[in-house]
Amino acid sequence: MPPNQIPYQVKLKTCLRMCIQYLRYAQDKQQALAKQYRRDVAQLLMASKEQKAHYRVETLINDDIHVELLEILELYCELLLARVSILTSIKDEVDLLTNHIEDGINEAVRALVYASLHASEVKELGQLRDLLTFKFGQDFLKVILEEKVGVPDKVLKKCSPNLPPEDLVVLYLKEISRTYDTPYSQLTDDEEEEEDESVVDSEKTDDINGDNEDQTDDENGNNGNSVPKKNQSISKQDDKKAIVAIDNDAALDENDEHTPITVRKPRQNSETMKKDLIIPKEIKKDVKIVHQKKKLDNKNEDTELEDLKKRFAALRR
Repeated sequence: MPPNQIPYQVKLKTCLRMCIQYLRYAQDKQQALAKQYRRDVAQLLMASKEQKAHYRVETLINDDIHVELLEILELYCELLLARVSILTSIKDEVDLLTNHIEDGINEAVRALVYASLHASEVKELGQLRDLLTFKFGQDFLKVILEEKVGVPDKVLKKCSPNLPPEDLVVLYLKEISRTYDTPYSQLTDDEEEEEDESVVDSEKTDDINGDNEDQTDDENGNNGNSVPKKNQSISKQDDKKAIVAIDNDAALDENDEHTPITVRKPRQNSETMKKDLIIPKEIKKDVKIVHQKKKLDNKNEDTELEDLKKRFAALRR
């Protein structure tokens, strides 16, 4: 079949699939670069170049916001792909506004058209914009790009090049300083003590769990029966085992019998940096926080970034 005779729905579906694929790769690439940038900031803090680190963190925050934008655009593409038959059946912009606000198609279409200019690394978004312009007309495109009519606030916010708030920059610097164990003037002694106490509490929890197991074994050995009653005490032991809250990049020890329940903290970005992990008071004593300390070694990140570049090159072919 000649290219000009390919049905519009097939073109749209193919373009949406390609957009989703490249948006995921763009996110992976940006996150790999972000790890390297965090190490660069840690090295600047180690060299007492805090002002330069401050400027680097502003760039890092903007990059994190851009990744959040790519995640939102990926979800919009997934929505349109799932409802592509409905999208192709829409007659014009009036039909779109009248009948397709509640199902999310109107919002997704306008967000993708507007954000295509702000995610230029994903060229397939430009192709998608052209397909949607062909369907709804040039006036539809002009109203969205110039007047931002119907574009969601969350997309407009992440497409606006604003200076990050000062408190958010400081939070990033504190987190990097704690993670890579580097000095930072605004990281107070109380915050450092809290970090040390979390590690000490986790070690105490392990010791308590070990003592509880030893005590249980002694009781089972002195009850006069030849077969230990381990099966009968499993539920009691499980109730006393600690719950672990770990960082998103920390590795899990699947063979750790003391901590069978793991709570993973959300990946930190511009929206979650100001929010801490909330633990109910009734189980707070059974929760240990693991904050992974990292070494300033660039080899792993460089290898990860090179692999990602090769995947991009293979995909472009």
